[in-house]
Amino acid sequence: MMNRCIYLFCWLCLACWSKPVSAEGQALLVIPEPGEKTLIHSDWYARKANEVKMDGNRLSAVPLDKTGWLPARVPGTVLTTLLENGLYPAPEFGLNNNLIPDIHEVGNDFYTYWFTRQFTIDALPEGCNVWLNFRGINYKAEIFLNGKRINRNTHEGMFLRKTFNITPYLRTDAPNVLAVLVYPPTHVGNPNGGQGGDGQIARNNTMQYTPGWDWIQPVRDRNTGIWDEVSITTTGPVCLSSPYVVTKVPGVRDPETKTQKEAFVNTSVELENTGSTSLKGLLVCETNGTRLTQPVTLSPFEKKTVSLNPLAVKNPRLWWPNGIGEQPLYDMNLSFEIGNQVSDRERLRYGIREITSDKCPDNGGRRFFVNGQKIYVTGGNYINSDWLLRLSPERYRDEVRFHAEMNLRMIRVWGGALVERPEFYNACDEFGILVFQDLWGSGDCNGAWEDPTKMDSRERRWEYPDNHDLFIASVEDQVKMIRNHPSLCFWCGANEWPLAKDIDQCLRKEVFPRLDPERLFVSFSTDTLFTRNFLGDNGDGPYGIQEPEWFFSFRSHPFNPEAGSVGSPEVESMREMMTEQDLAGFPRKGLTRNYTWRYHKDLGYGDHLERYGEVKDIETYCKYAQVVNYDQYRSFMEGWASHMWDWYTGILIWKTQNPWTSLRGQMYDWSLDVNASLYGTRKGCEPLHAYYNPVTRKAGLLNTTLKDYTDLSIVARIYNLEGKLLWEKETRASAKANTVQELLDIPVPEGIKGAYFLRLALNADVPNIYWLTTEPKDYTSLSQLPKSRPGIKTEIKKEGSNFVGTVRLSADSQISFFNRIKVFDKETGKRILPVHYSDNYITLMPGDQQEISLEFPANLPEERIQIVVDSYNSPLP
Repeated sequence: MMNRCIYLFCWLCLACWSKPVSAEGQALLVIPEPGEKTLIHSDWYARKANEVKMDGNRLSAVPLDKTGWLPARVPGTVLTTLLENGLYPAPEFGLNNNLIPDIHEVGNDFYTYWFTRQFTIDALPEGCNVWLNFRGINYKAEIFLNGKRINRNTHEGMFLRKTFNITPYLRTDAPNVLAVLVYPPTHVGNPNGGQGGDGQIARNNTMQYTPGWDWIQPVRDRNTGIWDEVSITTTGPVCLSSPYVVTKVPGVRDPETKTQKEAFVNTSVELENTGSTSLKGLLVCETNGTRLTQPVTLSPFEKKTVSLNPLAVKNPRLWWPNGIGEQPLYDMNLSFEIGNQVSDRERLRYGIREITSDKCPDNGGRRFFVNGQKIYVTGGNYINSDWLLRLSPERYRDEVRFHAEMNLRMIRVWGGALVERPEFYNACDEFGILVFQDLWGSGDCNGAWEDPTKMDSRERRWEYPDNHDLFIASVEDQVKMIRNHPSLCFWCGANEWPLAKDIDQCLRKEVFPRLDPERLFVSFSTDTLFTRNFLGDNGDGPYGIQEPEWFFSFRSHPFNPEAGSVGSPEVESMREMMTEQDLAGFPRKGLTRNYTWRYHKDLGYGDHLERYGEVKDIETYCKYAQVVNYDQYRSFMEGWASHMWDWYTGILIWKTQNPWTSLRGQMYDWSLDVNASLYGTRKGCEPLHAYYNPVTRKAGLLNTTLKDYTDLSIVARIYNLEGKLLWEKETRASAKANTVQELLDIPVPEGIKGAYFLRLALNADVPNIYWLTTEPKDYTSLSQLPKSRPGIKTEIKKEGSNFVGTVRLSADSQISFFNRIKVFDKETGKRILPVHYSDNYITLMPGDQQEISLEFPANLPEERIQIVVDSYNSPLP
């Protein structure tokens, strides 16, 4: 046995495995070492299944004749492959999506496709197990390699990883041909305008929004395809999988204390003997400079979970949410050794933190405690990164970073979409964003209420999906995939309504107690276990534009999982969404909205834009919309926080992003360009800042940190439109951790008719500036601001793969209102995206200065970079 193990691993040193191309020009598969993986994301071809006149056995038996086949996107979908081959126009623009056949009309065969790839290998050492791994196929699949079907049972389910031992099927003397036949969801549904269309999509175990929702149009192929990672891995006779790391942090900790009491790390892992011989080996865990070992004996074909002794970590570097503390991460290497040779290994990162929760006795909202400290939760609802599942670690990181830059602390991954990919949670770990994780289900499809757009009765819909066993198996798989992320806060069964009763019971009583017992599980997002207000109601919403005063005076649900508003993008994005003719048909007060605007789910601003002046064209529409966006979301977050702990324990915005070119509820758009909603939210969620309550007309202090502050200075100033200082007052105060207080009466200035400005400065921080009016709902006098340009100084340099720089803005004797910074390519005139700004949409009172940092990809020479500042009251060029 020892000789066999030594020979088994001798292949690891063979240099020939790293060659990129064989002598015959075929793609050469790089066989990785245990614990590594080779991605198979290139050189795929696709073709409609009914055009292929042979079955999978014969198709994969010989090298592919590429005639009639399309270069395919993998990971991707059938539709993304068709789009990249120019067969349909970009569905994000205008009404182009209507030019793409919908699967409900043309039938499932239209989007049933073969995907195939071929590769060569030089040799296959004896005893080496080679595994083919699919991290996501939607919806069914038959998989063939070299003339053999390798999945004994048809793959089914979007959320179910699959791994196949392909060692017996591999060829070393001829090209290997992999062929995957992918079928769409069985029940594609009618996109009849309902939430999830007619609801039939929920009979599958797949994402529910693809037949359309009130914020998106239908995805025509329902995202059929090999939509997630495909890889090759290797092991010896024992496989290591599904590690589970649980950290314990006893007591109440301080994020600013460097010397901490010890914390504890508990680790377990699944081991499987893939062979017919009993094996003895050593489970090894290396982390934080410590090596833990556990001898293990495995019977033939045995699979079992093995736990290591708890590890005590002295002076742990604790993980905290955004705005509370830092987010250090630890590396862990797990391996199983047989005779001093590694059979399999896995590397992961974890954070040391402990999350607990309870129901607040004062208001009924769920409270979350991180490392013993009560955290006020601000957050947003996240659908998914792209409606056609064009996912990437880079885009995930940018999107999560935007949330951190808004000073948010939680993202809810909404249940009508999907459990995100591990790269998304990696970004949340890095930026300190807690994750409220829904499973794939929503009351809209699953019977929360009577709905005339749905095909089946409410009672029938509550039994969805059709295959309950597959749902449970998929949940178990996805839990194991992401449970080690410190950002993962708690699990939620579905959106606004519980899943089928037997599924819900199984999740509550068996699955989560077994697989992730340390995290809270609630059956649905408005479960009374999670939120219930002082009247005994539970729910969410509303979703439209509100008066700023409303956020301070209306008492909503104590932890509202979704309440939303407007969020139109900037004019450059609008021009990439629709024609100039459609842009000229912008919504006008009292008139029917342009169809293209309605198609892109415009929510409407009521009369809020006209309060700033006549909306003459798309430029003024977007100009006023951004001013409204900023004020709306700053009021939103400050109004909620003004009642933290007495009325509220948290609030999640519906929504912070859109996966397509929608016109509602977003802080950045599908192109990853930011709008003023992001920076209004950022200011309203600033962990420590001075704010203004328009209902009480008082200025106060919000402190959502865990630190007590003393001897703070708040200076309040009122200016008229000419920049004249009309009133000033300073007060000194302390701000205890996790508190809000009102301190200072703010008068309405005498002798003013129309708009004026309030500047609240806390110490040397960037001031919080409000535009107010003596004429209710009338800001048209802002057009009387004297024309002014801020002083602008820019610096930029390249650091690694990015440009970083600063923009210094300064105001003279005039007010410089609502300055927007943006970055362009001088040569093409196109925007450079994404850009991360430390602040934007900046207002300066006379004599004010502010320095803004920015960072963006270095994809162009520096001489082509152009930084532009647009101001509300700039003179014309």
